[in-house]
Amino acid sequence: MMFEKREDYKIWRKKHNIRLWDVAKYINLSEGTISRWENNMRDIPDWKVELYDRFIQEYESRRAEHEK
Repeated sequence: MMFEKREDYKIWRKKHNIRLWDVAKYINLSEGTISRWENNMRDIPDWKVELYDRFIQEYESRRAEHEK
């Protein structure tokens, strides 16, 4: 996991104005599932968390390129 706590994914997402829908589409889960995972109400497979991490890395990479 990129972040130590699940809540940190939600904090990152909100800080960057990323919609649940965008993450859900990328990792192929419902918005509700991701929301419940971010709020410690359910688990998702580790490989889906890795996809969420990849989403963040790609977003950060695009953002860094845009700022140049």
